[in-house]
Amino acid sequence: MFGSKIAMLAVAVTVIGLAAVPVSMALDDDVKTYDLSSVEGTVKAFVCCDEDCDCDDCDERAGAFMLETDDGEMIRVEFGPWWYWETQEITVRDIIEVGDEVNVTGELVEEDDVTVMEAWVIKNLDTGEDITIKVEGCPPWAGGPIKLGIEPWPPSEEED
Repeated sequence: MFGSKIAMLAVAVTVIGLAAVPVSMALDDDVKTYDLSSVEGTVKAFVCCDEDCDCDDCDERAGAFMLETDDGEMIRVEFGPWWYWETQEITVRDIIEVGDEVNVTGELVEEDDVTVMEAWVIKNLDTGEDITIKVEGCPPWAGGPIKLGIEPWPPSEEED
């Protein structure tokens, strides 16, 4: 009798365990995997890439910089919208200047024949300082300027 109780318990545990496997597998399907890379190079210029500016100009609304690698490849390193950085105590421009050697970790993508690094972490190799742009999940600027309390939005022309 004692043996049959243990056997029934073992069968119950096995059935519950097997039933849980598809649930855990289904949950794993929803997890996004990130393909992070690192590149090193020299910051050549800060650039802006928003609807109000040409990507090659508009330095005051910088949300990216151009990075030249040792082999001469140019990569646009995007670190988020200018309006987000205007609300932060420490910004990318506090850590990085044109001419600095940097290491950038993030997601490399191709956009319109341009290699783009969507930065997660930028380390200034000249000073040893670094800044975390984002971690897994949504970037800190998700939801836009109004959700972050940046008002009035859009900024008026008078403020420029």
